[in-house]
Amino acid sequence: SSVLRVNIMAYDYSGYGKSSGQPCEEFVYADIEAAYDYLLTVRKIQPEEIVLYGRSLGSGPSCYLASKTAKEGRSVAGVTLQSPLLSAFRVAFNFRFTMVWDKFPNIDYAPHIGCPVFIVHGTQDEVVPFYHGQDLFLSLKQCWRAKPFWVIGAGHNNIEALLRPSGAFVD
Repeated sequence: SSVLRVNIMAYDYSGYGKSSGQPCEEFVYADIEAAYDYLLTVRKIQPEEIVLYGRSLGSGPSCYLASKTAKEGRSVAGVTLQSPLLSAFRVAFNFRFTMVWDKFPNIDYAPHIGCPVFIVHGTQDEVVPFYHGQDLFLSLKQCWRAKPFWVIGAGHNNIEALLRPSGAFVD
């Protein structure tokens, strides 16, 4: 936050990290809505001042909230997605449609997002295949597509380490 000169709010999803509860899609969405509500009501921050950041599974609640705020007519300022997934099921199987029980269907939320979206994805991602980032980028309305950052040779968990010496990740 000091390098970028921004304030950061981070939280654990229910059932993840040090948070109690059960991990499930419904609770993860409730968690990001609670964090967002806190920023709006307690911290008095405007939606236009909030940029969502979602990495891997975290791309799910970020796409969900960005889509929801756009549909409500007061979109967040932007979204950064690192190693995002099209949906949970698509990580394991290359389907081109959303199954009824599929989780975190970012591909279905993306067309409804109404703010700039910046996608960072490693071309050698061994967890969430690179094409997820590419297809998600293409599913956004063209006016909201920020130039993506495809990190050549990076995997799922080494983007920051790979780019730290050059400073390219922060840039």
